[in-house]
Amino acid sequence: MTRIPLLPLSLLVVLAGCTATQSSDTPLSSVELPASYETSMQAETELPATGLWWSTFGDESLNALVSTALTRNKSLEAGLANVTSARAALRVADSSALPSVSAGASVSTDSDSDFSDFSRSARLSASYQLDLFGSVAASRDAAGANLESAEFAQRALELSVTSDLAANYFDLQVARKQFEVAQDNLEIAERIFEIVRVRYDAGEISGFDFASQEAALANSRAQLPQIEQQILSLRTAIAILIGQVPQNFEVPDVDLYETGLPVPEAGLPSQLLVRRPDLLQAEADLRAAQANVQIARAAMLPSVDLGAGVTTLLTSMSDPTASLSASLAQTVFSGGALEAQLDSAKARREALLSNYEQAILSALRDVDVALSAINTSAQREEQLQIALVASRRALDSAELRYRVGTDDLTSLLSAQQNYYSATQSALEARRDRLAAAIDLYVAVGGGF
Repeated sequence: MTRIPLLPLSLLVVLAGCTATQSSDTPLSSVELPASYETSMQAETELPATGLWWSTFGDESLNALVSTALTRNKSLEAGLANVTSARAALRVADSSALPSVSAGASVSTDSDSDFSDFSRSARLSASYQLDLFGSVAASRDAAGANLESAEFAQRALELSVTSDLAANYFDLQVARKQFEVAQDNLEIAERIFEIVRVRYDAGEISGFDFASQEAALANSRAQLPQIEQQILSLRTAIAILIGQVPQNFEVPDVDLYETGLPVPEAGLPSQLLVRRPDLLQAEADLRAAQANVQIARAAMLPSVDLGAGVTTLLTSMSDPTASLSASLAQTVFSGGALEAQLDSAKARREALLSNYEQAILSALRDVDVALSAINTSAQREEQLQIALVASRRALDSAELRYRVGTDDLTSLLSAQQNYYSATQSALEARRDRLAAAIDLYVAVGGGF
């Protein structure tokens, strides 16, 4: 026995001919990308094809730390779980485009046969929803875009972790060098104090000079604990980034002046759209939102389900009964819920478009600021190195003149402070050059 379909074939043909997608209203970005960046710079380092941008600094200790972070950082592990979840959601969406098949069996009897005659039957059925208005396809598109968004978010997280690690690593090396400079400054202060004490005991200088140098010596000693605290903070931060317990964690010492100073290639502004993972993530989110608009629109249109089934008696395997069916469903009244869902999906899409455009503008700014920082930090370090050499000569001269009594203590203390400040500024300038290179790598999307 064949059941009569609920819908005439002619009606199915008509429905299949309906336009699945209404007039396309996919939003377009209004941001006009410039032809070039405002800051010009002669690049000396190409972006590594493998994405290992940190390797361009030529620091093996840094390379080892980053390698560990990429495999053990807890935030990255959580991000990978999010990617796995998004991939599973895509498989669920893909399955919606396939028929659903189910099977069942039953056993029955009645009192007329004294419950001794059992009737056994089995049924195999299949159902399939026609995707007349693109709802299923849009669901798959949304799931695919969400997966891409999760993957790009993971790339962005990797870039954030590696750049934070590199910045903390170089900050730690600078802090260690600053501690050495503070120790040298303390030794100078102690040497000057001994000179002052001898001259004070001999009655050559007043108690004011003695007290002034005693205060300067105490200030020099007070700087050491502060720098030690900074070193501890940076060292433990690195431990957390690589997924290790911070207690008793050590980072090798390196010479900052042997570390490479890469000048990465910035490329063209338009390349940011396919390079920066945060922009690619924002674009994927926008595509998912557009697919959700199509889903919400299709929910307002009819849905058609096709079904087929076969039932037979297991005892005789005879008299199989086949059935075919088709059903049409249409929401007649929803109290405005479907319209509200469509409006909500459109508003979400507009918000994501604005976020995408804001991200593009921020990316353009990031690159120009990083390019400018590379130029200015190099010029600043050059002048500060000159100031460092000159301040050292001035300190040696002032100390000698004070020993022989041809100059006062104020001049000597001023020369000492100038030398200490020049040394610290030179170290900060080297750190700024390293930080500017890291910032430019991040601004252009790393080596992705």
